[in-house]
Parts: sequence; C-alpha cells; structure tokens
Amino acid sequence: MGTSDKHSLLREGILTGAVGALVVAGWFLVTDVLQGRPLSTPSVLGQVVLYGITDPTVTPPLLAPTIAYTLLHFGAFALFGVMTVQLIHMALTSPLARFGLMITAVVFELFFFMVTYAVFTGTSYLFPWWSVLAANTLALLGMGVVLVRRHPSLRQQFGREPLGATPAGD
Repeated sequence: MGTSDKHSLLREGILTGAVGALVVAGWFLVTDVLQGRPLSTPSVLGQVVLYGITDPTVTPPLLAPTIAYTLLHFGAFALFGVMTVQLIHMALTSPLARFGLMITAVVFELFFFMVTYAVFTGTSYLFPWWSVLAANTLALLGMGVVLVRRHPSLRQQFGREPLGATPAGD
C-alpha cells in the first residue's frame, strides 16, 4: 500500500497546518497576556491586513478583526500544510523533493520575517523580529514532529541520501 493510500493529503495537510497555526497563535497569546493585552496580536493583524487600518486599536481587541484574522491565519497554515504534505510524499522517493523541503523551511521563515518587517513598520513594537522568528521556528518544529511521526521512513531517507547526495563509494 503506497503513501497516498494510507494518508489523505487534505486531512494530513490540514492537521499539519493546524498544528503550526496553533503554535504561532499560542506564542502570541502568551506574549500578549504577559504584556497585559490579551488577543491584541490577532486584533491588530486583522485591522491592518484585512481592514487596511493604518493606526489600529491595540486595546481592547476588536472582535471582528480578531475573528477574521484567525480564520485567515488558520486557512493560510492549512494551505501551507497541504503543500508541505505533498512535498513530504514526494520526498519519500525523490532526493530533489527532500532538498525542496529544506528550501521550503528557509523560505517560510524569511517570508514571514520580511512580511512582518515590510507591512507592520507602524506596529513593529507589537511584533519584534525575534518574536516572529521564534513563533515561526516553533511552528516549523511542531509541524515537523507531526510529519516525521506520520512518515517515519522520511528520516531514513534523509539518513541514506541527505538532500539527494549519494554516499561515497556508491
């Protein structure tokens, strides 16, 4: 039975994406609570990204932007999860796809870091670079744990041919 027979791409991708989304949301919920402004991050992001507000209300959090951004956040992570799971399935047999997985992780980190820097210059005090980097790194780790547990042979593939390199003497 092949990988696609045992694993639903959509179900597995949504699960993987949900783990990443929950990790990031949890990170920012904790940082918001520690700063005395629970839910301000999704509220501000919703106001800026979805409503185009350039001077967002930090506290109290606004309900509609918070809900709207949370839906966008989980949807984006679900889409990323599905694409990543497809790449995982390909990486089980293709050294090129294993290399693609590594590039995907780097691009994931850089993309969110650069978007945060470019879009949120007026609210950068809410999203310091180290916090965005930490949240996304933890999300990648969480998603990686899910994927490695669901695909134990992937670790063997990386051990045999990391990034497609063939061992010396073969």
